[in-house]
Amino acid sequence: MKQSIIFLGVSLLIFAVGLEASILPIVNTTSICSSKAPCVLKWVEDGTAPKLTELPPVNIKLMTGPNQDQIEVLDLGTVPPVNKQIIYNIPPDLGPPGKFYFYTFNAGLADPIWSSRFTIQDISGKIPGFNPETVNSKGELITPQSSDSANASNASNTSPAAATQTTSASSILSVNIVTAIGLSVAMAAVSL
Repeated sequence: MKQSIIFLGVSLLIFAVGLEASILPIVNTTSICSSKAPCVLKWVEDGTAPKLTELPPVNIKLMTGPNQDQIEVLDLGTVPPVNKQIIYNIPPDLGPPGKFYFYTFNAGLADPIWSSRFTIQDISGKIPGFNPETVNSKGELITPQSSDSANASNASNTSPAAATQTTSASSILSVNIVTAIGLSVAMAAVSL
């Protein structure tokens, strides 16, 4: 029994670590960028494999929109991940100010890496296909309609591609939870 618990804990830990990526964006809900000064995006290595030195160049995109229907705003370019930062300018005609924006990092891994949402201010444009009144700062859809039937209708129109994006975005949290569970099981097994 004890060996089974140890095997399960180690298996979960190895599985979880294998799914994680090594880029950890330094962006949080209080981060603010402006069109009046260059914006600096930084990231660090999160301590999991592969190491930043082992990753191919990473493509970084500025995104907006709900979690289920992400919209690319700017392609910030492809950089070596060991640079650990990129500096860019935000055009003043970029679409609406608010806490709607986030980054995606794609380094050829199975899933992109997402940052937290942050605020961009001092801008006054519109992004085709994006309505800021229907998305909260967590990327969840909010509907200004009060009718339950309208809300049910909107929920049933979610495409399979949108469902896949939601699953991928939530997988980062799931992997971290699995890692914590695996560590807990392994520690409990060792203490037996």
